[in-house]
Amino acid sequence: MHLSPNTIRVVFANFQQEGASEARARHDYNALLQGMDAHLIGWVEGRANGDTEDQPPGIEGALTSEGKPCPRSRGLLGGPAVADRCTEVFVRPDIFRPVHHTDLGPPGRPWGCPPTSVDLRLSDVLDARRELVFTVAHHRYTSPQARQLEAQELVRAATRRDLTDRTEQFPHGRPREALTVLDANSYPEPGVPGDVPPPNPEDVRDRSHVRHRFTATESGELLPDTHSDRALWNAGIEDIASHLALATGRTDFLTPVPGHPDRGGPCRTDRAYATPGLTSAVEDFHVVDTTGLSDHPILLIHLSHQGLAELLTP
Repeated sequence: MHLSPNTIRVVFANFQQEGASEARARHDYNALLQGMDAHLIGWVEGRANGDTEDQPPGIEGALTSEGKPCPRSRGLLGGPAVADRCTEVFVRPDIFRPVHHTDLGPPGRPWGCPPTSVDLRLSDVLDARRELVFTVAHHRYTSPQARQLEAQELVRAATRRDLTDRTEQFPHGRPREALTVLDANSYPEPGVPGDVPPPNPEDVRDRSHVRHRFTATESGELLPDTHSDRALWNAGIEDIASHLALATGRTDFLTPVPGHPDRGGPCRTDRAYATPGLTSAVEDFHVVDTTGLSDHPILLIHLSHQGLAELLTP
């Protein structure tokens, strides 16, 4: 008999170019994932045309704990991207059942790397007939203007209504619960105690990077690009790490990506966002160190299975 997990583990993995030329790093990275026993993985910098021996099978193997049999994961791929990079979702079908795959636009309009957005139902709770919208995104690296357009699409995906669930309170359909994970290639709004503030543009030695991460006002003042964070926040979608840090006073939730010293140093570019209901189901959040394997840490989100089931039950 299959037993539902008490905790659902969601991973956001940003493995640089999927370890394209480093077999040992791929092995060690997958071993690290394997130890997390994830039920849902959002993956960026996948190799759309890479070696199939090192792509989904490796990730699927990492989803299964050694000695604990469970179904192979199902992979869903975003659209083809610049430099053959893509976003991906991997789902444990004993926990989640994909019911819809939303196309958020072809490459270049506005996405350099199109997101993967999937509506999921809990497989093991028959009464949980509502969907969780899970979106994995990778914002454009070099253009604040492109990221503004991309942020609009993320907000659209996370705020879609369920037209089959209309009530007096929600005549246009009840809002879905949503989880969005992304490499934002931009900064969160400053102000949360313990968060790394955006760098001073004068301290960024790589001057081309200033154009990538800052926008100029009419007076010429350079402002850090925080548009994506603000757009999601203004739509009622919360940065999980900031939410937990403010609620608990713990700053480990805010551990940044190490960054590069000539590009402003550490910054929290990898982030996870949730609708208010889903935020209430978050039990814990970890920023997993991947030093020596990747230039980005892994985000590990613990969701209450019971709490999620209650949210997804009409």
